[in-house]
Amino acid sequence: MLSQLVQFFSDNNIFATREDIDLFQQHTYHNIVPKNTIIMQQSRPVEKLYFINKGILRLCRQHNNDDTTIAFIKNNEFASTIIYLLNEEPSPCAIVTSTEVDLLYWKRSDFLYLKQHTALASLLETALTGILLTWNQDREVDKLSMDPKQRYIKLLNTMPAGLQEVPAKHIASYLGIHTDSLSRIRKRLTKKY
Repeated sequence: MLSQLVQFFSDNNIFATREDIDLFQQHTYHNIVPKNTIIMQQSRPVEKLYFINKGILRLCRQHNNDDTTIAFIKNNEFASTIIYLLNEEPSPCAIVTSTEVDLLYWKRSDFLYLKQHTALASLLETALTGILLTWNQDREVDKLSMDPKQRYIKLLNTMPAGLQEVPAKHIASYLGIHTDSLSRIRKRLTKKY
C-alpha cells in the first residue's frame, strides 16, 4: 500500500527506517474516490493530508461565481497544505477529483502523532514546504514567461496520462483562457504533429 510513498521518500532524500514505515502504515488510510468529488472544502479547516497513488486532482478557488483552476495534482504528489493542516487553518482553495483517484491520507491527529513519534513526519513536513515554495515560484515564472500554448504543452508533458479525462473548461481556466482558445491551441498542435 505504501510502495509509491516510500519511493517519494527516497526521491526526496527522506530516509526512513523499517520502524518508521511500519508506524506510518498503521496511521495511513486508503481510499478510491470517484470523479468530481470535493475532498477538501474551501473556507473550511484542513483536516487531511493526501498522497495520490493514481489519478488527477484539481486545486481550485471559487470567487464571485468564478471557478478558477490553480493547479492539477497527479500521481506521486501530495495534496493539501501541510501548514494549514498543522495550524487547523481554513483553506483558501478546494481540492476536487478530476478523475477517479486512488489515494492515501492522514487525518490531522494521525499526522501529529507521527510527528511526535518519528523523525520521518518532520522530514516530510520540511520536504513538502520546500516543494510548495518551488511550485509557487515555478508557477509565477511560467505565468510571466510563457504564453497559454507553451503552458499547455508543459502541462501535456508533465501529465500526459489522464489529462484527456479532465474537462476542457478546467484546463482553460488553469491557462487563464476561454475554452474556444484552448480548442484552437489543440487544433494547431494536432496539425503540427
